[in-house]
Amino acid sequence: MLKFAVLGEVRAWRDDAELELGSRQQRAVLAVLLLRSGRSATVDELIDDVWGDNPTTSAVGALRNHILQLRRVLEPDRAAGEPARVLVGLGGGYALRLPAGRVDIEQVDELLDTLRTEPEPGRARGIVDAALAHWHGTPLAGLPGPFAERRRAHFTDRRLALLEQRGELDLRRGHFGEVIAELTALCAQHPLRERPRGLLMTALYHSGRQAEALAVYADTRRELVEQLGIEPGRALVDLHRRILAGELTPPRETAAPERPRVVARVAQLPADVVDFTGRAEVVELIAARLTAEGPGVPVCAIGGMGGIGKSALAVHVAHRVRGRFPDGQLHVDLHGFAVDRAGGGATAADTLGDFLRALGVPEGELAAGAAERAAQFRSRLDGKRVLVVLDNARSVDQIAPLIPGTSGSAVLITSRSALPELPGTTAVRLDVLTDAEAHSLLTGIAGAARIEAEPEAVAAVLDACGGLPLAVRIVGARLAARPAWTVHSVAERLRDTAGRLSVLRTGELAVAVAFRISYDQLDAAHARAFRMLAVPEVDEIRTEGAAAILGIDAAQAEQVCEELVDLNLLETTAPGRYTYHDLLRLFARELPSTGGADPPLTALRRLLDFYLATMKHVVAVCNPGTRLPEHLRPTTSEGLRFADQYAAQVWLAGERHNLVSLYRQCAEVGGPVLAPAADIAWATAELIDGGANCLEVARALEELLDAALRTGDRSVECRVRVALGALFAYSLGALRQGRDHQRIALSLDRGTISDARLTAFAAQLLSSSTRRGTETAAPLAHSARAIRLARRVGDRAVECACLVHEVKTLSDAGEFAAALERAVLAQRLAVELGNRSLEVMATHELGVTLVYQGRTAEGVRICEDAVALGRVGGNELRLGWALSRLAHVLLMAGRADEAEPVVDEAIQVLTRAIGPLTRARVLVLQGLIKNAQGKTQQAEDCFGAAAEAFASMQDPHLTHERLDAELEAPIMVLLHDHLAALRERRRVITAS
Repeated sequence: MLKFAVLGEVRAWRDDAELELGSRQQRAVLAVLLLRSGRSATVDELIDDVWGDNPTTSAVGALRNHILQLRRVLEPDRAAGEPARVLVGLGGGYALRLPAGRVDIEQVDELLDTLRTEPEPGRARGIVDAALAHWHGTPLAGLPGPFAERRRAHFTDRRLALLEQRGELDLRRGHFGEVIAELTALCAQHPLRERPRGLLMTALYHSGRQAEALAVYADTRRELVEQLGIEPGRALVDLHRRILAGELTPPRETAAPERPRVVARVAQLPADVVDFTGRAEVVELIAARLTAEGPGVPVCAIGGMGGIGKSALAVHVAHRVRGRFPDGQLHVDLHGFAVDRAGGGATAADTLGDFLRALGVPEGELAAGAAERAAQFRSRLDGKRVLVVLDNARSVDQIAPLIPGTSGSAVLITSRSALPELPGTTAVRLDVLTDAEAHSLLTGIAGAARIEAEPEAVAAVLDACGGLPLAVRIVGARLAARPAWTVHSVAERLRDTAGRLSVLRTGELAVAVAFRISYDQLDAAHARAFRMLAVPEVDEIRTEGAAAILGIDAAQAEQVCEELVDLNLLETTAPGRYTYHDLLRLFARELPSTGGADPPLTALRRLLDFYLATMKHVVAVCNPGTRLPEHLRPTTSEGLRFADQYAAQVWLAGERHNLVSLYRQCAEVGGPVLAPAADIAWATAELIDGGANCLEVARALEELLDAALRTGDRSVECRVRVALGALFAYSLGALRQGRDHQRIALSLDRGTISDARLTAFAAQLLSSSTRRGTETAAPLAHSARAIRLARRVGDRAVECACLVHEVKTLSDAGEFAAALERAVLAQRLAVELGNRSLEVMATHELGVTLVYQGRTAEGVRICEDAVALGRVGGNELRLGWALSRLAHVLLMAGRADEAEPVVDEAIQVLTRAIGPLTRARVLVLQGLIKNAQGKTQQAEDCFGAAAEAFASMQDPHLTHERLDAELEAPIMVLLHDHLAALRERRRVITAS
């Protein structure tokens, strides 16, 4: 017969002969299987239990060798090929098949089961003695691994509880003097445990040694205050009071009546946060969910990044609803992310043990395993209303056994990680505080007078804190502890991003520490991803960009990013889009690289390579016939490909803010990242679509130009100047400034094929930006040069664009026959190239030219065709231009009522697609249409809005005048005259 011992060294016997169990690690494997009570353990579970979080590469092989050796020891008579009967294999794991009672701890459990029904203290003490006799030294002595560590602590605690129970039984038998020595030794070994101290005080008092009993209380209180900062518990305080009052009666020599199966009134919630601020809607949502009536147990899980205030919110809500749970509130910190705790924090079995004790279950009645304790827990809470708060949970395995089984109770969980496997849970992900909430919190901590005195500095401080409650609380605490400090002085310290996290620290509170707890959970691959994705200065990273940065495929990148989101180290703004909280990004950048990790610049270069490769595809699909991609620098990334122009335009529109950030970062970093950034700018400029944020783009490109000038890189300078020339000329209306950049770019031509392609585009820009009134020589000369260079490099798209510009130049000068000829050529070439954008432009310029010639009906019809083409092309800028041209010719044709909805739509489209200048010009056209309809007040509103838009174009951040006086002066005069006439008309009408 086999039997085993774990309450000391792990040993085994067959009948009376002890078996040789091998190494400590082999014994540890055996112990895990013995203590699973016949349940199987998978290979992964065994490795986790014995080797911990960092198993060796040979762990699986070592485990199988241990299983083989244990089978030889436990079943020496088993023939080769015969299936195992004791240590069996089950579903990829292993289990021990033993009759009940073969392990010493099982024998202890059987004894304690009989203790529950034993009314006589003497016989009960004999049972306790028999149970204690099974302990032989330290349980699981010398065994490695987190499982052994946890169970060792558990078995030691059980022995201590039995010793206390034996002392209590001796007191009930009246053996006061005999038990003093044993209790004194027990108190010395465990000075912070209150139960043996109470038993010793009782024994001393009933032995006539009242002064010594009171001295034990004084010693206990001093130890607790000095070491833990807490006062003795209620039971010990009450015992002390009764001894002082002489009210302590001797225990009766009969067993205490069996405790009724009711839930003790527990109130374990920590104190509510006095200055809790904001979160009103979230508080209401969670409170309503926890107190909702109906079948099942309400479960709410609060998630969010470190420092976001999950625990504070949970405690606050728990206090708010505690009146709805009259049978008590249980609270535990599960330490799910504490790196100094083996196995990822508190185990379900340990937590259930603490809960059951709090609910009045005697130590001897506690079941051994987690499953059995969970059943006890559910039984205790059946029919009761108890709120269970599980703080800092890590996984479903840690919390699932702690959920009651019947309605009435409720569970509130906080976790840094998502808990998707927990069914029926209301998940609440905390966001940062609003500006108002952050301001209120800072005011509550630092004082209203100081905060109100420096509103600008307060705004800067709160901006640096990014709405993170922990950061705001730290700043408030620092200000409160330093009355001489101004808010401005703190704002100055926070201004430097490199040292911001070091400022956000006070006492034991530190933002970096809160973040570090989450970061330390990551394996090497996820830690690398967290660091590398934080390097580029972009608002958000798409899955494909993350894949380029990390050097993996998109599916793998999405999985890595989603797992970082689950740990609240990344945020997701939409499927496949990810971003950092500003402080988390700073934290990631300050982390040191490990081993042979990629240098930080690698991430930026890879992302630029991805963007440049993608821009080549955008240009190719949006501007058929162009040879530009061949003249951009080679890329290693394949980039994104697009099915049509619409898809490419949507992608580009979503990336414009990222491009602004990247231009600025590259300007700051300098060196090898300048060239790819300049190529991206060139490619974007050739689409003649600066976007609604074109002013931001211009400022960023000016920074990039300054960096190129500092380094003397003429190639980068030329590309950036061409891009700026396109922005200023087409999007911002600063024609003089655009021409300056274009002319300098032309002077930098070094004669290469790529330079010829770049020069062709610069000359194309000059052909339109030099156009004024009836003067045609300069724009046509630039156009001819551009066409000559375009033909040299085989770029027919540039040639077609030049022809379109020539149409407008000649048409404005009254040379309608030549304009018509160019328009037909441009339209034919655009169709041949399949270039829808150029076809739209050529078509509407053809229509306008026909109207100027007096062929009004034909011209209007062709402009309508241009609008129809623009609607299916996917380019909003081209559509907006086509709509404005159609509105113009309708007005010229005397059809103002038809022109009105067209110009309204043009303004809407251009507002989305481009900067304010083009919209301002179309507002003038809209005013003219309203005036022609007799809508005087609406016309005045349009002219007024246009005038304000033109006035807003002066920008001190740019180095030249924004508006070209020669071009815009006639429009301004027109506005002034119309506004004056309209206002005079209104004055006369009002006076009459």
